[in-house]
Amino acid sequence: MHKLMIASADGEQYRALIGQAEPELEIAVFKADDPEGRAFAREMDALFTWSFPRELLVGAERLRWIQSTGAGVDHIMAARPLPPSVTVTRTIDVFGPAMAEYVLGYLFAATLRIPRVVAHQRARRWEPFAAPLLRGKTAVVVGLGNIGREVCRTLRMAGLRVIGVSRGGRPIDQADEVMTVGRLDEALPKADFLVLVVPLTSESRGLIDARRLALLPPHAWLVNIGRGAVVREPDLIAALRDGGLGGAVLDVFEREPLPADSPLWTLENVVVTPHLSGPDDVPTNAQRFLENYRRFKAGQPLEGVVDLERDY
Repeated sequence: MHKLMIASADGEQYRALIGQAEPELEIAVFKADDPEGRAFAREMDALFTWSFPRELLVGAERLRWIQSTGAGVDHIMAARPLPPSVTVTRTIDVFGPAMAEYVLGYLFAATLRIPRVVAHQRARRWEPFAAPLLRGKTAVVVGLGNIGREVCRTLRMAGLRVIGVSRGGRPIDQADEVMTVGRLDEALPKADFLVLVVPLTSESRGLIDARRLALLPPHAWLVNIGRGAVVREPDLIAALRDGGLGGAVLDVFEREPLPADSPLWTLENVVVTPHLSGPDDVPTNAQRFLENYRRFKAGQPLEGVVDLERDY
């Protein structure tokens, strides 16, 4: 009989769904300061989690598999060194459609100047203006995993020209052109919109800094649905304040929740959302876990395996 520890704010929901499908699986939900939970963790075979305290792994000699409840694994990587022989997997083929619609929706909002329209409505101010078309604009999408490719596909269907940027630069059907990260500086001046869908790794941390923000056209908007630390936040704030950037749609931040004193809350050309572009659908995530668990039981290769050298 396998033992599964769930470390998630939705732990009880996950336990009910997974336990109903796999009644022989022994499941515990991690809670801080729970001695019984600590004892269970030392005997767990699998951990289903978003983030957890590093000490949860102390003595976990039976642990062989850690499954992320999300597409990202930077919270898990922060707990390294992981026990030997542990396979880390991430949830795949779940978040792409919602995140692609998020990006497209906010690109429309920026182009149609929805915040301005709402402000004028509240002020009972009649001031017609001409909004430009979104179609025909160029989006540079950095990160071409499952989610990034779905973002590219959706934007192309809306009539945008899409330039993808990835580590290897391999062409994909969903983009008009693909460049390597080494050519990012060449892509940025072409962007009406810069969309970040990259995981947080040692290579991507601070990828977009003051120098690269200055390469974007002054009218360009930045959309970040990857990880906050991919962008140097003070540099972004400076560019937004100084007119070096048209605006930003930010769903992820260096610190979450975003501190109340952050200037990002009050800048007129910024949209702040509380990390909701990839919504946690507990039933869907549980089903994806169960599909992988059945492979785990059968000794078959798992889906969504993370390359621990690359952190994704």
